[in-house]
Amino acid sequence: MKSKSILLLIFSCLLCAKAAKAQNTDENFADSLAKRFDYYRLKNPQSVLFAHFDKTVYTNNENVWFTAYLLNSDKSKLNDVLSAMLVKDNDRSIAFEEKFVMADGIAFGNLFLPDSILSGDYSFILYTNEIYHGKPANIFVQPVTIKNTNEEGFHAVLNLLDTDKFPADGKRKVRLVTSAKGTTIVSGATVSYYAGDKAHPFYSGQVKTDHAGQYVFSVPVGGISVSNNVLEAKITFGKESNTAQLVLPVYTDVPQIKFYPEGGNLSDGVLSMVGREAKSLAGTPLEMRGVLYKDDKPEDTIYTNSYGMGKFKLYPQVHSRYYLKPLGHNFKDSVYALPAIKFDQPVIAIEKAIANDTLNLTIRAKNTQKVFVVIHNFRNVFYNFETEATRSGKTVKVIMDELPRGIAGITVLDSLHRPCAERLFFAHYDRRNTLEIRTDTDRYKKRQKVTVDLTLLNTDGKASNGLVSIACIQANRYEIKKAMDIESYFYLVDPIGRLPIKERYMGISGDDKKYLENILLIKGWRRYTWPELVNAKPADTTRQEDTLMFGGAMTLYSKPLKKPDHLLMFKDSSVMAFSTDRTGKFKLNSEQLFIVGQKNIKLVGNPAIGGEVKITLNDPYKKIDDSLARNFHPVENIRHLFEGTTEDTENLLGTERMIHLKQVTIMANKDDRAYGVDGMAHENECGDYVCKFNILNCPNHRDDLANRPAVLGQIYTYKGNTYYTYEGCIIHEQQPAGSVIDTISGIHYSVEFYPADYSKFNPVAPEYVSTIYWNHLLKLSSATKNTVSFYTSDITGDFKIIVQGITQDDVVYGEKTFIVVK
Repeated sequence: MKSKSILLLIFSCLLCAKAAKAQNTDENFADSLAKRFDYYRLKNPQSVLFAHFDKTVYTNNENVWFTAYLLNSDKSKLNDVLSAMLVKDNDRSIAFEEKFVMADGIAFGNLFLPDSILSGDYSFILYTNEIYHGKPANIFVQPVTIKNTNEEGFHAVLNLLDTDKFPADGKRKVRLVTSAKGTTIVSGATVSYYAGDKAHPFYSGQVKTDHAGQYVFSVPVGGISVSNNVLEAKITFGKESNTAQLVLPVYTDVPQIKFYPEGGNLSDGVLSMVGREAKSLAGTPLEMRGVLYKDDKPEDTIYTNSYGMGKFKLYPQVHSRYYLKPLGHNFKDSVYALPAIKFDQPVIAIEKAIANDTLNLTIRAKNTQKVFVVIHNFRNVFYNFETEATRSGKTVKVIMDELPRGIAGITVLDSLHRPCAERLFFAHYDRRNTLEIRTDTDRYKKRQKVTVDLTLLNTDGKASNGLVSIACIQANRYEIKKAMDIESYFYLVDPIGRLPIKERYMGISGDDKKYLENILLIKGWRRYTWPELVNAKPADTTRQEDTLMFGGAMTLYSKPLKKPDHLLMFKDSSVMAFSTDRTGKFKLNSEQLFIVGQKNIKLVGNPAIGGEVKITLNDPYKKIDDSLARNFHPVENIRHLFEGTTEDTENLLGTERMIHLKQVTIMANKDDRAYGVDGMAHENECGDYVCKFNILNCPNHRDDLANRPAVLGQIYTYKGNTYYTYEGCIIHEQQPAGSVIDTISGIHYSVEFYPADYSKFNPVAPEYVSTIYWNHLLKLSSATKNTVSFYTSDITGDFKIIVQGITQDDVVYGEKTFIVVK
């Protein structure tokens, strides 16, 4: 009896030891996992760059205004420069590039679109000077449309001649038609054309128009694909040129349909929710129906909505075959198999992934098994615990007090700590800051004053502080398909990727939340690779960080110097001296190149050195620009138009276009924009001018014929100061004789937007201004009234006020529309 008791005691001790060992193993794994999340977070940059542009549709001779915000960054000191370049989508050519000062994670930008810029789809690519493994750590892309308002000497259009799905000769016929005013026929014009990617076209060449000013292209059908279906022709006739584009039809009856089981896998004998996405080969969402088959027998009819998304429930059996047949005569032969069914795999079910303070989830498995649950936001682990997956489902309630607002993930691991299911959810969705935007009326007349009151409310509904940028624009200059707001970009687009086009992504209606539920089930599937995370190690946290710096060299007879020398830097009204090293090399930090406005900086070498002296500058941004543009891929759902249609690259119509023609056509007769048609100078030798509102270097009127040269000692409005005394600038005559000079464009402080004030000056000429107000940054205070005011222009119709920025703990977005009548 005694021996039996001893055996029971030993057995109990062994069980306890085993349990303790298992507990220690789980605890060690939890600690290890938390550390690996830390390594993963430090390895991968978490900052987000966003820019608020005043609008998305621009014309030539127009200003572009933007404010850039660097969010979630703990390295703002490394980011003191923001580079902005404009890239043409179809050929990835760089139209221009400018650099702006960034301070405390915020940068203001102002760019001017030249008279010569061509119509078309473009993208602004922005990045900061923080470099991570040789590439910019922070990048933002804003697609825009540009329309040239110049009156063309002739018109050109491409027309599709045949609509056969498979032409007999394998060639798609397209006719180029040109026309000009009066009796002029555009015959013998040079036509340079290409189809597909301009860098690697499948069809290209140069031809002449015939006696009727036409030409018929025969485009090989074999080269046309969804990503290679644009024909572009540039026509040159005398000194005039024009461009026409046509999106060639891609005839295919086969849609793209994908299935996304909730949690990642279908499991034998376990009820699952399955997301479904349907889109064309061009990426257009498809609203469609289909029949789900099990072993060749119809089981259910399932649907996708107008966003190409839908979901259905399935009780999969491992020995059965499941597939979908889309309904409709165009899809009758298409069959889409569901993913393979796995044995004994846990499945996650979340009824509402758009959660506030509590998340309810259910974990099911055919056979009861131990699982390990990790709740995280891809940067930090907030909860990890052991539970069971059962046939009926183990329900877990997660109180999300510790989670920050935004997208988070649930990862389920098996008993060996291998990932077997994962799911995204949105924590604290309704815990948001809101903007109240109130105008004194919803209906205004032309040139009437608009007063706007702004109130920022925190999550408790109390007035709060914040920093916001504000735009008031003509509503039709804001394309939904290209618009971005800071809230949806920060919380959805940056972590998930581009989304199906929707006017408001983060609304509060039932339809808005239903859309997001589908997004989290479908678009958020496989947010990251688990092996990359669990294999993260301390060595990964050693980041190769750098910041871009200008450099250069001064040479004598193309050879390095033999001793240090000095150079002078002229900018604005100041001069600064600095030295080279013993070989003539030098470096310039960002702050040395900061300059007001769009002026250049001059570097002047020492004339006393004698001989053939040369200054060579190295712009480190150029290499980055070229690489980004070369590897840039425009957003697919923006690039692809309806098949067989000509891209809208025509001029703007109506009075807005007419007023541009009055100003632009005249100015185009002079290469030097410092002079008008009267031969009189409109800016001084420093390039400074004063507009009709007495504003020094006013960006709103930079090409206005009423501008006059700035005069030394006179008082003007400048940078908000209405009593600024003009001090002139340092000009060439003040530089030493025989100097060697080189020029840098500089890193600019953005100019200020000056809204019209018709109470002080009311010009007779029409004022067709589409951006009637812009404010780079306004501080919203909880203690005082936040009011801005401006005037409407002579454009009638709907106008939109857009306000977005940052609060003490979040981002915020708001908008309001009003109408201008005659």
